[in-house]
Amino acid sequence: MPRAWRLLDTGMSEAPFNMALEKVLLASCAEGTAPNTLHFLEFCPCVLLGYSQSVKDEVNEEFCRRNGIEINRRISGGGCIYLDGGTLGWEIIAKKNTPGIPGSLEDMYRKLCSGVIRALSAFGIDAAYRPLNDVEIGGRKISGTGGTELDDSFIFHGTVLVDFHADIMVNALKIPMKKHEDKQAADLKLRTVCMRELIGEAPPMAEVKTRIAGAFAEMLDIRFEESGLYREETASLEAELPFFRSEEWVSKKQTAPRNKGRCV
Repeated sequence: MPRAWRLLDTGMSEAPFNMALEKVLLASCAEGTAPNTLHFLEFCPCVLLGYSQSVKDEVNEEFCRRNGIEINRRISGGGCIYLDGGTLGWEIIAKKNTPGIPGSLEDMYRKLCSGVIRALSAFGIDAAYRPLNDVEIGGRKISGTGGTELDDSFIFHGTVLVDFHADIMVNALKIPMKKHEDKQAADLKLRTVCMRELIGEAPPMAEVKTRIAGAFAEMLDIRFEESGLYREETASLEAELPFFRSEEWVSKKQTAPRNKGRCV
């Protein structure tokens, strides 16, 4: 019988909640108090920096303030991104020695990205893996991924652009060589693509989630059991939230990382 994983769907939440929860889920996996998990999450409009990035260098703070766009940061590295209700987040939180998970980082990225590729194929979308950690269609990015680790566990998280608002992203982020916003938005649209553009409409998030879960279940020979957060995770989340809402975290004024491990 296939091994059981938890399927967790926390729906749409504010950025501090989503970022704090990533830390809590990774910690609970590392502590052995929670099983391997596939987590779906959705975002109120926000800008998320990579762990080591500077708000001042990457974000148009005035535009974000005027338009109700939150600013926060991930526990993993990588670049600054804009997310809203058109973006589906997905993440695998698991033990490194899980059967079916490759030991090398590049092989792991390739395999876990293939779960999204399989799911997209169910919508008639022919996607491909682009090293090191992107999924693209004809050279245009539809999913970016990244992750970090804690002891014997890891989190590998990604997004799927179900819908996409290039003009908002161009204004929210300080993209290099920003001269003409209309031209930059056009250029961004040439480098990214969303499901709505490819199939003519944005499919329901529930359907995209079902396809992704089915692809991972088949690929990893597992079965999912739907579950919410455990009591200990809820308590940890409540304890972490004030920090993830704080200026200390958002501006990264702390002197040492709060999670141990590699950021990618």
